[in-house]
Amino acid sequence: MFNGALMSLFTLVLISFAVSGCNSDDTTTSSLSPELEKGKQIVEGRCFACHAQSINGAPIVGNKKMWQKRATQGKAVLVEHAINGFGLMPAKGGFDDLSDEEISFAVGYMLSQVGQ
Repeated sequence: MFNGALMSLFTLVLISFAVSGCNSDDTTTSSLSPELEKGKQIVEGRCFACHAQSINGAPIVGNKKMWQKRATQGKAVLVEHAINGFGLMPAKGGFDDLSDEEISFAVGYMLSQVGQ
């Protein structure tokens, strides 16, 4: 009888650990501001196709060398380029449904990833 009760308790403990482990992402907090968090979501959902592989020369997110010259232009110029298109990048990266504010958040996030 004791072994059965011990096994039941052990099973409950294992289930408890398994269930709490499934929700571990919900308990972590982001150190990003709300604007940068929104920018991160936009970049990961829309911009990574080009900015993860440098398609058409897009600077890779987090690559300081690729962002160095661009970052010196300042965020306002980069946001303007992203909104209106620049070089091979189409206006708003081809996502016309993004607002200018969302584009600004995305640019801000990408700059934050290279310490700007």
